[in-house]
Amino acid sequence: MAAGSAQAPAGPKDDAGVSTLAPAFSRQLSTRDTKAALEVAAEQAAAKSIPASTIAKAAFAAWVGFMAIWIKWLNLWGMELVWGSLFGLLWGVALAAVYRLNQQRKDTRRQLLAVIPGAKGMQELLHHIPTWISFRETEKMEWLNRILEKVWPYYDEAICATIKEQVEPLMMQYKPPGLIKRIYFQKLTFGDDPFRVEGIRVDRENPEEICIEVDYRWAGDANIFLAIELAAGGKATRMVPKVSDLAVSGTLRVILKPLVPEIPGFGAAVVSLRKPPLIRFNLDFGASMGGSYSAGAIKAWLDPFLRETISGMMLWPKRMVVPILPEIVTGPLDDLYLRHQGVLQIDVVRAKDLPRMDTVGTTDAFVEFFTLIDPKKPNSVEKTRVIKKDMNPVWNERVWLLVQEPTTQALFVECFDRDYLNAKELMRLNVFKGAANLVMAKDLVGRCMLQVAEFAETPGETVEKWMPLGRGEFSNEDGCGAGFGELQLRITYWPFNLLSRHAECARGTLIVWLLGCSNLPPADLPIMSSDPYVEFNCHNETQRSSTQMSTLNPRWVGTKFDFFKVPSGETLSIKVWDYDALTRDELLCELDVDLMETVQKAPGGDVTKAFPLVAVATDWLTYSKPAKVPEQPTITLRLQWVPFKDT
Repeated sequence: MAAGSAQAPAGPKDDAGVSTLAPAFSRQLSTRDTKAALEVAAEQAAAKSIPASTIAKAAFAAWVGFMAIWIKWLNLWGMELVWGSLFGLLWGVALAAVYRLNQQRKDTRRQLLAVIPGAKGMQELLHHIPTWISFRETEKMEWLNRILEKVWPYYDEAICATIKEQVEPLMMQYKPPGLIKRIYFQKLTFGDDPFRVEGIRVDRENPEEICIEVDYRWAGDANIFLAIELAAGGKATRMVPKVSDLAVSGTLRVILKPLVPEIPGFGAAVVSLRKPPLIRFNLDFGASMGGSYSAGAIKAWLDPFLRETISGMMLWPKRMVVPILPEIVTGPLDDLYLRHQGVLQIDVVRAKDLPRMDTVGTTDAFVEFFTLIDPKKPNSVEKTRVIKKDMNPVWNERVWLLVQEPTTQALFVECFDRDYLNAKELMRLNVFKGAANLVMAKDLVGRCMLQVAEFAETPGETVEKWMPLGRGEFSNEDGCGAGFGELQLRITYWPFNLLSRHAECARGTLIVWLLGCSNLPPADLPIMSSDPYVEFNCHNETQRSSTQMSTLNPRWVGTKFDFFKVPSGETLSIKVWDYDALTRDELLCELDVDLMETVQKAPGGDVTKAFPLVAVATDWLTYSKPAKVPEQPTITLRLQWVPFKDT
């Protein structure tokens, strides 16, 4: 039985007051099917019973008929009839009062019995909670926790190795510029306490997939030491703070699809985080290294790094696709990878009642929007201009965001105050956050979160909303809160099939799917092979693919590149390189694609095509001496143009 669900009607009872429903029902009160069965059983029992009011009316009619016959038979007249009627009236009033009192007592008991006691109430009444009663929407998985406890020493080692491999390069990439030379894990282990599975729920709405959401939690005595080396002095100035009081909780989403008639019954697993996890920790530098002063400085950088950069790698709709069966059984799995399905048109109107953030009593507000946290693409966050010294700013601006999963994705909104000189950080000499946070810094005013599904229900129609701003986390069950102003938004969801007039828009987003290359020239002699990767450049932004080793016909799966705010008529520059570990990479082929002629004028702004590449003449090609004329090298791409209308 869920804690917030309506109480199912009680079933029929025997003389002892014990329910006579089937025992299977009482053992499975937490399931939807059993609740429905209980309601049906109660309705059937009610149909067979006679209401008390009907019985009372019948008894009264029988009494009146009996008295009429009795008076006529005894020939009661005069004072005998008066005294008899008065005596009967007094008895009737007394019985009615007793009946009324009894009804009130029953109503009181009925109201008390209708109250769902909850976990604390059950503990108070029964001094224990039966194992077959659940007050949550999720299923308890204590047996799984016992298994995790047994295998935890092995999982701990594997998880820590994976974290070091994935997180250390990101810490180096996003380390504060300036004094920090290197930051890494000196020691990393989660100790003896395993991750706990708090509950599992299965979504039954989609018959073509199995969607499992796992609530997890970890809180224990971790043994984690960060090593921070400053640029001046190297290891001599290394600081090793300890991460203490670490607590992590969140929800993991696992989607099993496609469903196939082969063991294990599904072809692949899609793994992601349903919402940003809650991460709490403390840093202990020790008294010799500044204690809480140093801890507060580095935590100011580490906390958003963990919450935004690390969590963003797996936050839905970002996902990790794990193929289980070969594609000959499952068919193509391209649809499982991250793909865009539409865009959000967000008109930022104004805000009101923002709090004072500056020392002079004003706020320099701007708003940031994102649907996808991508550590490698800071421009995936759209923002408004800064309105200076106004606690009721008016923007009247329009921003656009790509949407990948309109039914389950969220729109994240954050309002900030621009600090042109962060006096607080300057007073603290917070070198760990870097100079960028001393000049042109930003302080959080408030945030809110909206579900894209609300706007996807009416595609092409504008929905206007006033959203309260709070300072709670996006992962909080009750939302981000309120009390820090309100933000007025007009939001329209546009699926790609509703977008039109592709050639008339001044700017948009270019989406490039890299499918593969064919007949590339060999660069590695004498094995006559190459290690190719592809580099794309559009509107002064460069992105590159992964490297495919030892092949002249490379293939990529789920490889996609987004170029935001691209002016209409730009050129996409493509270069295919050969990767060399010991020497500089060598250019194999190149190509320039005119977006206006190739993509923007195509039906729907979408084209899939094998483009011929131009081979680049280099000295090493003369040594290959091909026995026949080489075939034309090609690159297969899917190009999609998403127009953004500014008005």
